[in-house]
Amino acid sequence: MKKINPYKPNSPVPPGMFAGRLEEIKALENGLYQTKHGNPSNFLITGERGIGKSSLITYIKPTAQGDIVAPGYEPFKFVVVNTVISNKSTLISFIKLIERNLKREIGKIEKVRGFLDDTWSFVQRLRIMDSGIDKAQTHEELDLIIDDFSFSLAQTCDRITNPEKGEVSKDGIVIFVDEADNACVDLHIGYFFKVVSELLQQHGCANIIFIVAGLPEVLNKLAESHESSLRIFAQLKVRELNPEDRKYVIDRGLEVANEQNAEQTTISSEARNLLSTLSEGYPHFLQQFAHSAFETNTDGEISEEDVGRGAFKVGGALDAIGSRYYQSAYSEQIKSDEYRQVLEIMADSMNSWIKKSDIREKFTGSEHALSNALQALTSRKIILKNPSKVGEYRLQHRGFALWIKLFGQRKKEM
Repeated sequence: MKKINPYKPNSPVPPGMFAGRLEEIKALENGLYQTKHGNPSNFLITGERGIGKSSLITYIKPTAQGDIVAPGYEPFKFVVVNTVISNKSTLISFIKLIERNLKREIGKIEKVRGFLDDTWSFVQRLRIMDSGIDKAQTHEELDLIIDDFSFSLAQTCDRITNPEKGEVSKDGIVIFVDEADNACVDLHIGYFFKVVSELLQQHGCANIIFIVAGLPEVLNKLAESHESSLRIFAQLKVRELNPEDRKYVIDRGLEVANEQNAEQTTISSEARNLLSTLSEGYPHFLQQFAHSAFETNTDGEISEEDVGRGAFKVGGALDAIGSRYYQSAYSEQIKSDEYRQVLEIMADSMNSWIKKSDIREKFTGSEHALSNALQALTSRKIILKNPSKVGEYRLQHRGFALWIKLFGQRKKEM
C-alpha cells in the first residue's frame, strides 16, 4: 500500500515539524514584541545551505501574523511582507517587490487601496533599465529613490497602526528578506538597509522590522555596500541541530505519517541514530535522508538497512543532496582535475583535518599546483582552513566526502 511521505526535503520545514532553535525563536519573538511597542530591532540570520534559515523564517511568520501565539505574549498582529532576493535584483526591482507585496496584504479595503496608490505613486515613476540603475546616476539618485521609499513605508505603517474607523489596527510591518546573499552590486543592499533604517527613525516610524536571511557571504556584501550596515542588525547564526532535536524531527514525521496513513510506520533505534548521524544536524539533509528511508521501507519498520539503501543508492538521498549542494562545488566551480584530485584525497579523511604534507604524498601534481589548489578551494569556501594550525584543511561535511567517493567521478564525467 502506498503511503504519504511526511518528510519534505524540497521545502522549508513546516512549523508542526520544527525542532530546536529555541534561542533564535526567543530572540525573534522578543524582537516582534519590542517592535510592536516602538523599539524596533532588525535581525540578520546567517548559516550554511541546508541549515534551516528559511525554515526558521517559515516558523516565525505565523507568529508575527497572530496565527500562532508565542508563549508569554499576546497575539501579534503584524502585516507580513515576504521577499526573496535573486542575483538579478536591483534596488528598483526590490522596492517594487516590497510595494507589490504590501498592496497584496493590506490593499483589500477600498479606502486603504486608494491610500496605497497615492502613497506609493513614486514607484510608477521609477525608470527601470535592464542593468538596474544607470552607472551615470550617482548616490544622489539612490538617495532620492530610498527617501521616497522610506517616506512611503513610514506613511503606510502609520496608516495601519492608527487605522480609521471600522478598520483593524496592526502592530506594524515585518519585512522578511530571504537569500540576501544573492544580492548583486546594483541592489546596494547594505546602503539600502542602513539609510532606510535612519530615515524611518527621522519620520517617527518605530514599528517596522527587517528580518534578513542568507549565507555567511551576506556579511561581506552588506559591509562592502555600507561599512556600518551590520550595526543595524542583531545577528543570529543558525547552527546544526543537536542529536535530540534530530530524533524529535524523525519521530514527529512518523507521527504525522501515522495520522495520514492507514498502515502505520515505526523506526528502530539504530535506524534513528543512523539518520541523525548522516544528517550531521542539517535539517534539510535530515529531511532528505528520512524521506528516502521512508520510501525504501516495505515492511512498516524503518531499519538501518532501509536507511542505508535509501541513502547510498543511485538517485538516493546522498545523490539528491549532492546534486543540490555539492555538484557545483565539485564540477562547475572547478575546471581543474588537479583541484578535484585534492578533494578526492581529502575525502578519504571524511571531514577531519588533514595536513598539506599528507595530501602531497598522494597528489600527482607539482608543489606549486597543490598550493594553488588549496588556496583556490579555500577562497571559494569549498574547503576549510584550520585557523589554529598552519597547513591543515578539511571538507565542510562528511556528506560531501561520501558523495565524492560514491558519485563524484560520475558527475565529473557527465
